[in-house]
Amino acid sequence: MISYLLAVALLAQTQFPKSAELPPANGYSHVVVTQPGKMVFIAGQVSMDKNGKIVGTGDLKAQVEQALRNLKTALAAAGTDFNHVVKMNWYIKNFQSSQMPTIREARNRYLNPVNPPASTLVGVTELFLPEALIEVEAIAILPESK
Repeated sequence: MISYLLAVALLAQTQFPKSAELPPANGYSHVVVTQPGKMVFIAGQVSMDKNGKIVGTGDLKAQVEQALRNLKTALAAAGTDFNHVVKMNWYIKNFQSSQMPTIREARNRYLNPVNPPASTLVGVTELFLPEALIEVEAIAILPESK
């Protein structure tokens, strides 16, 4: 119940302006405007389990799922959830556009489909671990306490 109330309060403070001059956005927002509040920065999450072992070696779908579960856990540690995320950065090893459906399928189960966060996806040649295929980071804004 508290999480729902925080989400309602955040949405009241957060705007998702649209412009007819920008192309359609599929699963992300071009612009997110927030009011003052607590900022939460989540470091890049990869597909490691809590013991530091890579989950889904060679399997992008499994790695996206684990990275998003880790992001969800990190957000919870900060007392928040995906409803408060306003910006995400995705880093995909050897990215190919044919991988987008796999990424979108997992992403859409976690993010607000009506007002998703601003998002950037970058293809990279490698990540800090050779087995890692994806790293995702986020910024969340919590409403100011009254």
